[in-house]
Amino acid sequence: MSSTRRLFLQWLPSLPLLGFLTRPAIALPAPRKLLLNQFRVAGLAYYEVETAIHAMQAGDPLRLVAEPTNPHDEFAVEIWHGAHKLGYVPRSDNRHISRLLRQGATLAGEVWEADPDATVWEMVRARVYLIA
Repeated sequence: MSSTRRLFLQWLPSLPLLGFLTRPAIALPAPRKLLLNQFRVAGLAYYEVETAIHAMQAGDPLRLVAEPTNPHDEFAVEIWHGAHKLGYVPRSDNRHISRLLRQGATLAGEVWEADPDATVWEMVRARVYLIA
């Protein structure tokens, strides 16, 4: 085998890599936030709302955690603000949110309104978005 051919064959595997390196990056579309629901957080009186409410602002993220082993509701979804459990998604609104969480969908919760002067049952309103 000639030295020119040997050099060409050694160089050949690097060609596809060069093609990837010189291509411009393709911009992916930004994820969309689709509003699924908005509601008052249920069970505030039983959890840590008094501790968390003064630090809460509209737009703060809320963590949603499906709780399929809950003895009272198999579709229960906990709502957390940082390290503080606030309560639950109301039973009237939790089935689709629980199912989506258990299937691995990306959901984002956020504080819609936080009013420390309201009655304990009306202090926090939340929104839940599907990230698509």
